Amino acid sequence: MRALFISIFITTYVTAFLIPSKVYTTVASVNGSRLTLMQKLPINGMSALVVRATPSGEYALAYIKQNSNSTASIIDKEPLGGNSLAKLKPVVRVGDRVIGGHNYDKALLLAPKDRYKEIASALGVKLIDPQIYSAYKASSASSSYRDFAKLVGIGLVVVANGNTLEIIDAISEDIIVKESIK
Repeated sequence: MRALFISIFITTYVTAFLIPSKVYTTVASVNGSRLTLMQKLPINGMSALVVRATPSGEYALAYIKQNSNSTASIIDKEPLGGNSLAKLKPVVRVGDRVIGGHNYDKALLLAPKDRYKEIASALGVKLIDPQIYSAYKASSASSSYRDFAKLVGIGLVVVANGNTLEIIDAISEDIIVKESIK
C-alpha cells in the first residue's frame, strides 16, 4: 500500500509540473516557413496553432513547432480547428495570434492495464480511450499521432513504458518530456 501511495505521489508530482498549459503569443516575423515568435513557448518541440482574427471570426491557419528559443517552423498547413475555427488558405503573417499547447488539456494515455488508472488519475487531463486509438490504427493507413490528434482533438500522447513516462506533443510528434517514474 505504501509503495502504491509513493508511486501515485511521484507520478502526480512529475506530471503536475511537466505538462505545460496553453500559452499565447504572436508572430513577430515570417521568412517562408520559418517564424519568430514574440515570446518563446515553454518547451522546444511544443506545437502551436496560428490563428487570425477577422470580423467574421477566428480562422486556423497552420500548426507550427518551436525549434529553439523563439524560432518556429510551419509543420502543417491544414489544421482542424473544431467548430469555432474555420480553415483558410492564406499564409501566416506578422501579428497573427499563436496558441501554444493547443488541446494540451486532452490526451491519449498508452499504459499497461495495471498502471493505467494510477497514471490517469495523476495526469489531470481529459483522456481518450486507448481502444479508440487501437481501432484507428487497425482501420487507417496512418498510425501517425498527428493524424489521430487532428481527428479526435487531442494535444498530447502519454506513453508509460516500465518506469519511464514520455509525454509526446501529438501534433509535432516530438517527445517534450521524458521522466522516470517509480
